[in-house]
This record gives sequence, C-alpha cells and structure tokens, in this order.
Amino acid sequence: ILARVIRPQEPQPDLLGNLLQETGSTHSKRILMSLGIYAALLGFYVWIPSRLLVFYNINQYLPIFQPKFWHILMPQIQVPLELFVFHLCMLGFLEKYKNNIGEVQHHWLTFMGNILKMTDQILPRDVDEFVLLGTFPVFAKDASVNNFDTSDDDKQAKVIDSLKDDMYPLWNELLSEKDAQKREDLIRSNIARLNQPHSFVKAGGELHRNGKLLLSSHTYIRFPSSGESSKLFVISSETESNLLPTAIGLYRLKQRKVRKKIFIEVWREVAGKLIPRPPEGWDDLGVGGAERQGRWAWGDEQLSEIENSVATRTPFFDKNDDSRLSKLRTSALLLLKLTILCLLSWIAIAVAVCIGINAPLYVGHYALVVLRLPPGCVHDPLAFALGVGFIVPVIMFSAKLSNASKNGFRGVPALLLRWVQSFKPHQSREKMKVLLSALTLWFGICPMLLGFIYRAFFLGVQSPWYGIDIYTDKHALFADWTTGTMLLNLWATVCYFRLLTIDFWIKMFAAEGQGNANAGANRVGANANNPARNAQVQPANNEEDTGLWQGEDGIIGFGVESIVAFAGGWEWDKLDKKALLTDLSLPIFRHLATSCLVPWAVANFLSQTSVDISSTILRLIIVATILIDYVSSSKESLQRWFEAAHKIARDDRYLIGEILQNYSPGSGS
Repeated sequence: ILARVIRPQEPQPDLLGNLLQETGSTHSKRILMSLGIYAALLGFYVWIPSRLLVFYNINQYLPIFQPKFWHILMPQIQVPLELFVFHLCMLGFLEKYKNNIGEVQHHWLTFMGNILKMTDQILPRDVDEFVLLGTFPVFAKDASVNNFDTSDDDKQAKVIDSLKDDMYPLWNELLSEKDAQKREDLIRSNIARLNQPHSFVKAGGELHRNGKLLLSSHTYIRFPSSGESSKLFVISSETESNLLPTAIGLYRLKQRKVRKKIFIEVWREVAGKLIPRPPEGWDDLGVGGAERQGRWAWGDEQLSEIENSVATRTPFFDKNDDSRLSKLRTSALLLLKLTILCLLSWIAIAVAVCIGINAPLYVGHYALVVLRLPPGCVHDPLAFALGVGFIVPVIMFSAKLSNASKNGFRGVPALLLRWVQSFKPHQSREKMKVLLSALTLWFGICPMLLGFIYRAFFLGVQSPWYGIDIYTDKHALFADWTTGTMLLNLWATVCYFRLLTIDFWIKMFAAEGQGNANAGANRVGANANNPARNAQVQPANNEEDTGLWQGEDGIIGFGVESIVAFAGGWEWDKLDKKALLTDLSLPIFRHLATSCLVPWAVANFLSQTSVDISSTILRLIIVATILIDYVSSSKESLQRWFEAAHKIARDDRYLIGEILQNYSPGSGS
C-alpha cells in the first residue's frame, strides 16, 4: 500500500553525493512526507493521549506534566547538551533492542489474533507438511467420468472420446492463465473432480534455493505440445508457454506415472508454526534488495527466502460463498475486528509510552529523595537516567523468569513456589556461614557504613558521629541504610556492566560485532613497531589481573556468578568463599570501615581538645582518610604504573626517533 510513496530503508554509502545529485523537488517531497508521518505519529501518540490525560485530570499525578530542572551550567549550553546525549542514547537503545521490540509486537499481535480469531489471516506461518488431495490425468483419454462436470454419463463418454489424445482441459486453462491467484482459484474450483486417494497421505517436501518448500527439486512441469492437433490450446514457443509451476498458492503439483499413464498429484500445504518476528537476517542492509536483506519485499521487489517460505494465509472471505448477505455480514465483522485491533493497539502503545516515561521519573525522584537532595536540586533528566538504571534490571530479571516458567508471567508464581519448596540445607555449617556472612555484609553492615559516610560528607556536622540514640534516630538510621544500599548496588551494577568504560559505549552505539577492533589493531600495530615500548607493555598483559572489579569476569562478576549458580538450584557447592567473602564482601567492608571509623575517631579526639569541628574540617578528614586508604591498598599498582610511565618517558626522550652519536667537543654548534 505504501510502496508508491515511501521507500524502504536502504544502505547509503554516499550520503553527501546523494544529497548534492538529487533535485530540490525530490528533497522537498521527502521532507513533506517525513513531516506528515511524524506529525501523524505525534498527533496519535502524544497530543491525543495528553489531551485525554488533562481532560480527566490524570496529569496532576504524572511527573512528566510537572517537569523539574536544575541548571548547573547555562541553560543555553546544558539543554542542547542533554538533548544531544538523550538522542544518542535513544538511537543506540532502539538499534540495540529493535529485535526485542519486534518480539513484543509479535506477541501482542498473537495475543490479539487469538482473541479476535484472526491469527491465520494476519500473521505469517511456515509450511509444515503437505497433504495429498488427489490426482488429475495429464491426457483426457486417461480421465474417468468423475473428472468432468457433466451429469449425463453418455455426454461424459462423448467428451472423452472427442478429446482423445488432447490434454485434460484443466491444464490448458492453467497454462493459458498467467495470474497466480486465478490459477489457484481454478485448482480450488476443480477439487471435487479429483481422483481421491485410497488413504490419507502426508509428505514433507524439499527446500528450494529461493526458500520455497516444494515436493521435489523441480520448479516446473513441462507439458507435451503438438502442432498437429488443432484442439490443443497450448502452443510451444520461445517463451516456454507449456511450463506450469509446481507451486501455485497453497497447492503443490507433482508428476507421477502409473501403468504408462501420466497423472499429476495435487497436494495442499499445511501451515505450521508462526514465523518469529523479526526473522533471522531481516536487518541485513547489504545491497541487493529484499532477496539479499531478508526483509519483506517492498513494492515489486523479488521475494526473499523468508517470505517465499511463508504458507498461504487464510483469506478473510470465503470465495465459495456467493451470497451477498453473507459477504456483507463478513465485511461488517471484519471491519469491527480491525477497529477493535487498531483501537486496543493504540491504547496499549499509549499506555506503554506513558508508563515508560513516568515510571523511571517516579523511581528516579525516589532515588533522589533517598540521596536527600534539596527539592530545588531535583533534575528530571538525571532522575530519568537513575530510574532507567533501576527498572531495566528488574525487567530483564522478570523476562528471564517468564521464559523459565514456560507459561509466561502466569507461571512465575508457581515457578517461585517450586523453587522455595526445593530448598535443602547443606550438611556442613561452613557453606551456611559463608552465605550468611556475605548477605549480612552486603545487605546490612556495608550499606549502613556507606550511608554514615554519605550523610557525614554531604550533610556536614549533622552527621552520625555524635550522640546517636538508636531509639530516637530510627528514621535517620533507616535512611542511612537505604542510601547505602542504593549506592552500593548502583556501584556494583556499574562495575558489572562496565558502564564507565569506553568499550561499553562503543558497543552501545556501534554495529554489533564491530566493537573497538580497529582501535585494538592500531594499538597492536603501534607496539609492534616499537620494541622498547612493547617490551614494557607485554609483561603487564601477562600478569594475573588481581583486583579487577569491572566486567563479568571481574570480582563483582565472579560473586554474582557464584550466588546465581547457587540460587538457581540450591547447589551449595557453587558457593565460593573466595568469590563472595575473600575477594568481594570483606575488602569492601574493610575499606568502608576504615573510611567511617577513622574520621569518627579523629573527630572525637579533636572535639575533646576543644576544637570546633566544622563541616569543612569533617569533609577534609573523610577525603584524607579515603585517599590514604586508597594509596595504601593500591601502592603496588601505583608503583608499577609509575615505573612503566618512567620507562616510557625515558625511551621517548632518548631512543625514539633519535640517532645516537659519539660526543665530540670540537664538533659543530
């Protein structure tokens, strides 16, 4: 329908050349078409839902209608910068998860199709097998009286006798008809005249190179032609007009010879499973059209292998029903179904967009409240990013549970119940101690210490250092624990997914599989041409990466892997004391305890010496403690880094690009 006005996505190797070569009218048409499309989308999915929310006073409960901004920089600089970052992140997200979005759309259409009884009409299925309907003779002399539509047996015999060596009339009609749909209608109208098989026969078929499933490797049947018989409708010519395709709509033809008589079997395809959306290879933007790219054909393009493999869809109207009243009733029912489908789809998209925008803002605002930011410092773009960071892992975990239950979200409660019931305590107490110690440190003590440090640093002297009463300051302690829990797990998430590394953002925006291969190749090439530098770099690569926190193969990743392997099937042997305690929880506890207790001791000592502890002094003590702890725990890494930097600087000055010569005092200036 849209092939006349919209072009499909095509590779553009020379965007600037196309821009300069094409005429202004062409660009104007594209701009107007794009404006029309985007205006329609904004009107349907933004303006109309917003007007409805305002009309029913729902907007007062949604944070998107009460935006909050805090401009650290000039608004003329900060707003365009945030829009640029948001646009890039959204494009990267859509490019990375477009297949998942397509799967959600497919599930929605499957769900609605089952309710409206329209699945076979609107969604493509593959061909599972073929069922034999019967046979037709090639020549009229081999036909039986049932193969002709005459009620009088004498007339049937006269027709057969008059045709003699001519072909059966159906083949002449099929060969003379060039329209594929009319050919399928001809076969359908002659089904009643088939020679019925004695038993129910099924067959698999062979996959042709164009993706079509056939009964054999032959794509055409060559019918005999004779110039001597004037009664033949088929005339042999250079265009091979006596070739009939073996695949006509939902029917397949296969030639068979029985006792020197030639028959053609007529098989009907049986639709199988729904083709997943998106099918494999659909987004390959190589040059060559749909047959190369794997997507659905656009306009008069050649069909791809995926589209060729689709079974014939069930028609909306029964072609055997000629009743005008029945067609009118079917048309009204179809219009009602399509209206319901479009209306519910619009509601679902509008609700999903509304939730997708407001839910991260709700979560982000709560996170900022936990961080105890003043109301004037709340910034919605930051809140949205924080909310997305908390919601996406929950969605991913829920999707994994849904897939594991094999019954969608309805099977998740039963899955969790079976998981709890399958718990069996370990025979030894060592594993239980490891588990309880890791959980207590990670979810109890470490968050509380981190919350204390956060409150002392950002709230100044109103800190937990003096006069804490656990009975009167319950809310403050709970707020510290909440803040610490959020910050600790947020840091762990950043480390696990390597959000602060360049490779992560390259994979986010670059094409899948490319990564940073070119940069790596350049680095390897540079080191290969520099033996002195390579000699210094190579040993560092061969050392064991102790203390690596980021990535799935880091300390955080090993800890997550251990606890997930244990929780999946209560496998106590998977609990690794080194991964959970020695390398993960205990070092974090040691650093947090040092950063918390040392400032507390120093502050108490200074207060006893009648020194007035201000917020600035307290912050300086905390920063100094953290720096000293960091240097003491990383002195080996810092020493190796300093030695490597010193050697590289020395080599760059004395060896790289310099020609060493003997010093001669009497040589030139």
